[in-house]
Amino acid sequence: MLRFLNVFLIFIAATIFYWLGLIFFAPLGLSINIMFAFSIIIAVMLPPRYGYTFAFLSGLFLDFLGTSLFGSHALAYTLIMILFYRIKDNFEFKENIPQMAITSVLNFFLILVFGLISKIFTGIFFWQGWKDLILGSIILGLIMPLFYAIVNKFLAFDTLKKVNEN
Repeated sequence: MLRFLNVFLIFIAATIFYWLGLIFFAPLGLSINIMFAFSIIIAVMLPPRYGYTFAFLSGLFLDFLGTSLFGSHALAYTLIMILFYRIKDNFEFKENIPQMAITSVLNFFLILVFGLISKIFTGIFFWQGWKDLILGSIILGLIMPLFYAIVNKFLAFDTLKKVNEN
């Protein structure tokens, strides 16, 4: 039960960072997938059931807030998590450079998956644009070590660490 509470608190923190990202990046015309970054972090630090669940619920949360095809975020986040779990063991995610590179590449694929989901369900390939694809992926990669450090510090508290090890 406490592990669920830990993940819920991380979700609340991710939501706060998501809103801050909207405030700072939306005027620039950028969409930064902060909830996606936190989904990757959960997938790295906790067992797969938490990673998949967090990714799906983060996507569903964004689907409730958005006006796009309902369920597209939840489906896309879950599909990218499947890919991430396939490659996760090949990288040392605790270092900053792999965090930035993997997050940027996965965000790039996420945007393409959104387009493909749109093509499958609506018949139109939705394109967010080069600015979101390149600049948004780079910015998300650059801020990923900050988010990783925050979650790592949170989960490193003695009480929470003992609960997460059980």
